[in-house]
Amino acid sequence: MDEKVIAAAVATERKRYTVLTEVMEITKELSDAFQRQDQVSVRLFLSMRQEPINQLREYQAIQRKRCASLPDEESEVLWKVLTGEGSGDGSEQLKALEKLAGQNRNLLERVQEADRQISMKLGGKKSYYTQRKERG
Repeated sequence: MDEKVIAAAVATERKRYTVLTEVMEITKELSDAFQRQDQVSVRLFLSMRQEPINQLREYQAIQRKRCASLPDEESEVLWKVLTGEGSGDGSEQLKALEKLAGQNRNLLERVQEADRQISMKLGGKKSYYTQRKERG
């Protein structure tokens, strides 16, 4: 696989990490505001999270387009590395990408868990997560 493609994927994953960290910080602030029962701050932090969440979607779309632009075999290798299904072998650059993508997945899971807890407290039975569970 072309080193430039891997370097571009690494750069995108680094940007994702930065944005995920921002979302996590805002989510913690949101949780604190909820604990204080500060509705104004809760609404503020909810709105503040939207922009970085949109950025995360854009970065995901960039990675998907990057994979789609590659020949099938390379596309599959890159996608597996990005989604944690990689084999752990390959160039050092590919291994570094796999490690960074794994860190991002772990951070995303922590953000999602924090968000789930807040949503359940805020919305109760009307929570996104409660409704999703009932549908699924």
